[in-house]
Amino acid sequence: MSRRTQRVANLIRNTIGQLLLSKISDPRIDPARTSVTHVEVSDDLTAAKVYISVVGTETQGRLAVQALRHAAGYVQELMMRQIQLRNTPLLDFQIDKKFKKTLQTLSMIDQAMREIRNKEGSGDSEASPEGEQVEE
Repeated sequence: MSRRTQRVANLIRNTIGQLLLSKISDPRIDPARTSVTHVEVSDDLTAAKVYISVVGTETQGRLAVQALRHAAGYVQELMMRQIQLRNTPLLDFQIDKKFKKTLQTLSMIDQAMREIRNKEGSGDSEASPEGEQVEE
């Protein structure tokens, strides 16, 4: 990805994120739970894959993507008014599965850390913090 396409992708991501918060009013899209994670723009800047993440159930995610795909022309028009590009890329909305997997991994790490702390707290009742035996 060239530097220019990267800049355009970031600009599109920020603009669509702002539009989700302020201009899109579809009941299937909860702006507080929906975010644009990243955008992939084609080298010729004619198409853009917009990856979104929805905090909630899988059904809520599918509904949000459906709504955004349905409103893609409207979102593209709003974006065109805010971004000065020769051609406005066609938007293709996708669910970001990597983001969900990352959250699951972080949750598993957090759970493992809690289990380790619980074991350390319950197993070392006879030892002092420095590892020495406590005299009775």
